[in-house]
Amino acid sequence: MAFQRAAHPAATRAYRDTEDEHPTLPGNMQRDSFAALVERVAPRLGVGPAAAHAFVRLASMTRPSDWTSPDRTPFIYAEAGEVAKMLGLSQPRTRAITCELERAGLVERRTGANGSRSRAAGTGLYFGAAIARAAELKVLDDQLAAERQQEIFLRGQRSTHKRHLIRALEGLSEISPHCPEAEAIRHEADTWPSADRLHRMDLAALESHVDEADQLCRTALDLLQKREKTSGGPLENKRSYIQDTTEESLVSCNETVDRRSAGKPAHDKSHVVPPDGGPNCREKDDGAASGALKSEFIARLGPQRLFDLASPEMQLYLCGRAEPEYLRFHDFVWAAERRVPELGISPDAWNTAREAMGEDSAMLSILILDARKSEPGHVIFKPGGYLRAMTERYRRGELYLIRSLIGLSERQRAGQGS
Repeated sequence: MAFQRAAHPAATRAYRDTEDEHPTLPGNMQRDSFAALVERVAPRLGVGPAAAHAFVRLASMTRPSDWTSPDRTPFIYAEAGEVAKMLGLSQPRTRAITCELERAGLVERRTGANGSRSRAAGTGLYFGAAIARAAELKVLDDQLAAERQQEIFLRGQRSTHKRHLIRALEGLSEISPHCPEAEAIRHEADTWPSADRLHRMDLAALESHVDEADQLCRTALDLLQKREKTSGGPLENKRSYIQDTTEESLVSCNETVDRRSAGKPAHDKSHVVPPDGGPNCREKDDGAASGALKSEFIARLGPQRLFDLASPEMQLYLCGRAEPEYLRFHDFVWAAERRVPELGISPDAWNTAREAMGEDSAMLSILILDARKSEPGHVIFKPGGYLRAMTERYRRGELYLIRSLIGLSERQRAGQGS
């Protein structure tokens, strides 16, 4: 015996009497926008793509004003055979789709004793059940939109982990060509789902995979650091001569910081060019990697100094990764990517910045923007626009990130001294 799904309670509500109240769409919602909303949330209602599209088509056959009028309910009184012709479907297929929509609480079938439909008899396909659920469906639509944004963010983080992992493995191959630990890491990375498969993973599975990818990348970076140490190579978080000569100017520069209006990056009067290069942020399935594995800014200033200049929210993320003095480029990029959606910056604005500036400068731009937004009395109304403005200034050669760091440091010191 075939399984029959129970009808949604909304489908059995009685709107049959002329004296019944007629539900209306809330606020400024109209027929077409509501039908599109239903189509978006249909999978969560157990409605397939064909039935969801049919709902949109059926809704378009009604009068738009009936969806917002308190004295009538939109309906289709055409016979089932006529509806099938209008949808371009067979009658059995149309009947199955109608039943699917009714079970989901999106339409109500009212028929005469012989199955007939007519305007005079008040029979046909009625949409009052769906309208009565408009607020509920809007909440569901908002949840799905938030999940889609989270999925975009997670795919971006997986892309970052893959790029950094490949670069770490390249470094290990140069230092220790026959390292068994590196081979084990490479073998595990080969089992990762492709970029295309990431789009088909549900949110829970995607979150789990991205956490595993992050951990494998950090394992590879730990191994690279150990091998560099034994081979006498440079370590990313070791203080260099350039850091020693830069730190003093960072904390003691007395030149006035130009405070501009909210939404515009501060203009720097000294010309300190940020690192060159701009990796493409799109993940390549062939394993090719681009982007810096190490940060010129971290080498110059040290991870502790950058940590101190970060916002409290970014510092909270970084503290969960390592002690400040042991933070790596991967950790700062990871934290910056976490702050991007929290600041209301779109993935497109972040990807554009990363492609134009390179990960190093883009990461530092987020750190600066985030820190300035946290300053008392300083309001950045549109962080996404602020980042785009920084990107444009970078392209024109007018973005001076070291000067911005000097400004952050001076304001921190002034705040501590007050």
